Amino acid sequence: MGGNALIGRELYPLVAGAGYRDVRVSPRMVYVDASRPDLVEGFTRLTFTAMVEGVGDDVVNRGMMSREDWERGIGDLYRTSRPDGVFCYTFFKATGKK
Repeated sequence: MGGNALIGRELYPLVAGAGYRDVRVSPRMVYVDASRPDLVEGFTRLTFTAMVEGVGDDVVNRGMMSREDWERGIGDLYRTSRPDGVFCYTFFKATGKK
């Protein structure tokens, strides 16, 4: 879809190359399990999984995946929100001074 799944790992050279100084990049991990039901619902289900689920028709229509594989993957994401499931994802944050 024109996005860059590796953008977090490229932040330092991008930000520094844009003329910022004192550039810092830090990983921001999100870990969710049943001990945090607010995050299971609010982040895993309603934010991350919903975001991914929203591009399903485009992914299938572009031939990137079959509908069956897509549905299986979405099911696996929802599986992480069950009582014995775990969700873990790393975002990246960059800061710098202009």
